[in-house]
Amino acid sequence: MKFKKGSYKLPAAAIVLAVAFSAILLTNASDNGKLAELDTPAPAASPNFEFSPVYNDLFRWFSSLDRALDFPKYNFKVPDYLPESYQLERVLYSKNFSKPNDTDLIDVASITFAANLGMENEQRIEVIASKGNGNLLEHNQLLGANYPQSANETPKFRQEAVTISNVKGTLFTDKRIYKDRPETGKSFYWHDDNVQYTLNYYSEDISQEELTKMVQSFVLPKQVQNVRYDGDGNSFPLYDEKDLLAAKNILGFKVKIPFEFPELHLSYSILLKAGDQNTSYAFRQATDALWTQYNAPHDSSIYDVSDYFSLYQSKEPLFDASKLSFKRKLEIHGVEISAYEDQDHVYFSLGKRAKLPIYLWKQDDIYYTAIFSGMDKYQEDNLKAIIAAPVQ
Repeated sequence: MKFKKGSYKLPAAAIVLAVAFSAILLTNASDNGKLAELDTPAPAASPNFEFSPVYNDLFRWFSSLDRALDFPKYNFKVPDYLPESYQLERVLYSKNFSKPNDTDLIDVASITFAANLGMENEQRIEVIASKGNGNLLEHNQLLGANYPQSANETPKFRQEAVTISNVKGTLFTDKRIYKDRPETGKSFYWHDDNVQYTLNYYSEDISQEELTKMVQSFVLPKQVQNVRYDGDGNSFPLYDEKDLLAAKNILGFKVKIPFEFPELHLSYSILLKAGDQNTSYAFRQATDALWTQYNAPHDSSIYDVSDYFSLYQSKEPLFDASKLSFKRKLEIHGVEISAYEDQDHVYFSLGKRAKLPIYLWKQDDIYYTAIFSGMDKYQEDNLKAIIAAPVQ
């Protein structure tokens, strides 16, 4: 969860999503000769179902502050001033603990602002609020302090008591010798009304004057007047009906989110905005799309634990079929489906990504894409279930 300069990513979300998506891109699980055919009724839609059950109270991310505040925590303040060109990247909720019985647990709200995303001169500032028995230093949440993991390890940072705009706190400065310069990351750490705050930044990315303005601008969310926290144009996960409605309004059509495939579970649903400023997945789509992923449970009797597939749906095609290697056509419930592979690495550039089957079809004027990892004998069975699934 440490952010690093030049790493265009959604820091903690990538831990969950990249692990899942990497299996789609990098794994081609083999058929283990289990069942030959699946009974695949059309998965039903359930309005009370969790659209992203992989996220829980330990970890959630949001594209806007207002949406984060729909999931109540303690009261925390946010900056009402940002240096020029910075904008909201994401809000992250997490819980951190390492000791038995969670005696060092801290409840964390992290807000990241970025400038020049995806460019060589990319810059990022992170604001962290936390509350609990532990502290951000011991949990390695300070960019300016690499906390020793053992008693024999020498701290590779310095700390000094400082006052910035009448706020008394501690300034941590990273001095790891293998970095490009003597001073790399900095963290200004202080307390306010039983909440710990940290401003993580790089000294060359923000002046002392800008730092002072940020520190003195902290207010409760309802008092913000000068900073946009709406996350307009950013991608976001679907947690409940509120997110589903927002996604459908953006996409402009009813969506398919099947919930009950045989021996598969819905892991997450994400509304992907074209050109967003808060994600950097390996596949960057050129149009708004809904991405849902289905994983095999650990106790599956027919799938390997690494088996799953991704389903995309959009108003415009996500892939240029002329740039893919055509394999075959099939027809399911009157819908023509074409199977391809990305052998020329147009969309996926490494390893087995090119070998993963990409199924493309159009149904009721909506374009669908299914990418499978493993499930060799059951891909068509799952395609049948997707085709037959109702929209909502």
